[in-house]
Amino acid sequence: MPNAYVSLTTIKASAGLDISGTLYDTRLRELSENISRELDRFCGRYFYYSQAETREFSGRGKAFLLVPDLIAIPGSGLREDTNLDGTFETVWASADFLYSPYNAAPTTTLGFAQPYTRLEVNERSDGTQDVFLKAQRNYQVTGTWGYSRVLIDVAGNLSASIDSTVTTMTMTAAGTVSIGETLVIDSEQMYVTGTGAGSDLTVERAVNGSTGATHTATANVQIVTYPGPVREAVFIQLARLWKRRDSGFASQVGMPETGQLLVFTRGLDVDVKSLLSPYVYYGAG
Repeated sequence: MPNAYVSLTTIKASAGLDISGTLYDTRLRELSENISRELDRFCGRYFYYSQAETREFSGRGKAFLLVPDLIAIPGSGLREDTNLDGTFETVWASADFLYSPYNAAPTTTLGFAQPYTRLEVNERSDGTQDVFLKAQRNYQVTGTWGYSRVLIDVAGNLSASIDSTVTTMTMTAAGTVSIGETLVIDSEQMYVTGTGAGSDLTVERAVNGSTGATHTATANVQIVTYPGPVREAVFIQLARLWKRRDSGFASQVGMPETGQLLVFTRGLDVDVKSLLSPYVYYGAG
C-alpha cells in the first residue's frame, strides 16, 4: 500500500538521519512504507486517508452499530435491508443516527482528533428508526473510512493542467512537496514517489481507492498529514533499522569508543509501543 507516515524530507534532515544526496531515496521510502504498515498491524487500524467505500454489517438488535474507523457518511450512505432479501431498500435519514464518540472530530487539527467507531440511533429524531435490527448483513454503509482526514494546503499550485493518467507534474513552488507524501487534488489522491529538477514530481495516481481525473492549474493541492505520535513512531523504528544495517542487522553491536555492547530487542522499539499505545484499536466492526 503506497502510504508512508514520514516523508523523506523529515527522514533525511539534519535533525533526523542527516543524509544528503539521493542515493538512498528509494530504499528509505520503501522502508518508511513498510514500517508504516507494521504500525498499522500493531494498532489494528490504518491512519492514511481513504476514499468512499461501501461496506456491509450485521445488526445486533442494539441502539448502536459498531463500525471500523469512520470519517463521514455522505448523503444516503446508511441503508437497511428491512425484509432480508439482499436489497438495501430503506434509507436512514441523516437525522436518524448520530456519530460516536460525539466529539471525535476526525477532520480537525485541534486536540486529539480521532475517528467515529459506532453509529447510534438518534433518540431525538422524529423518524421511524429505533434500533439496528438483529440480522446477518442487513446494513450497508457507504462512507469515508480511515482514522482522520487532516489536510494541509501546499504553497503554490500545478504549473499546468494535467489529465487523468500522467505520472509527472510540476508545481509552481519548489520544495513544498516531499517523496513519501500523499497529495489530494480535488477528490483524487496521489502518492509522491520521486522528485526531479526544480519543482517536478513523480506520482502514483488514484491511490487509496480514489479515481484519476483531470485537474486544472488552479486546483488546490493539499498534503495528507497524520497524528504526531504515529509519525514519531515510524521515524524511531526506521532510524533503528537504518542504524542496524551497518552491522548486517546483528542483534548485538559493539561500541569501541565506549567499550559498551548495544543489544537490540526484537520487534517494535519500546518507545514506539509507548507512542502508539493510545492508538491501539480494541473494537470490532
